[in-house]
Amino acid sequence: MQGLNTLTANIRREWLARILDGSKKIEYRDVTDYWLSRLERVGPPPFLLRLINGMRPDSPEATLLVDRVDIDILAGQIRLHIKEIRETIRWNPAWHSKYPPLQPEPPLDPSSLFKEPLAKSNIRLAVSLPIKESLSPGKPVTFALPLADDTYGQFAQAPEGIFAVGLEADNQVRQVALLSAYDRIFEDVVDYTVVALPECT
Repeated sequence: MQGLNTLTANIRREWLARILDGSKKIEYRDVTDYWLSRLERVGPPPFLLRLINGMRPDSPEATLLVDRVDIDILAGQIRLHIKEIRETIRWNPAWHSKYPPLQPEPPLDPSSLFKEPLAKSNIRLAVSLPIKESLSPGKPVTFALPLADDTYGQFAQAPEGIFAVGLEADNQVRQVALLSAYDRIFEDVVDYTVVALPECT
């Protein structure tokens, strides 16, 4: 563990249990100046994440290796991706019986997006023609774009939940449902996942 920076944070026991049993692979923190400044001091990854359950000197804790960090722009959350558990201290395995593993989230059914009209936004993303041509209704497509100066400002004005954005290529715009937008904060790149709307051409 020598040579890696360490970020220390508190965590509730129920969430630490799920990290240690392997059912929780991502630790979340709100996007605030406090957490962003702390990340700047320890990043970019890999770095160690020391999670302590409590404020007493004898509190249980775990040290984890974080290999990726991004921001869920739509949810306003920092995501710390846990690669492996490096160490546990004062952890009682019996606690796992109180906090069973988390169940995997069911995959999104793209057809559920088409049951009623989606809210629209003024966001337009300039993409390459091959990306636009890869779109087909019901098929999620993921692509990366450089982080623009106004990216966060645009999303701050967008509707909540899943909404429509425009993909612009070759002077044509196609409306798609935006499923996710993850800012790789140490790389100035945003990963977008979208699905084409069937009524659009």
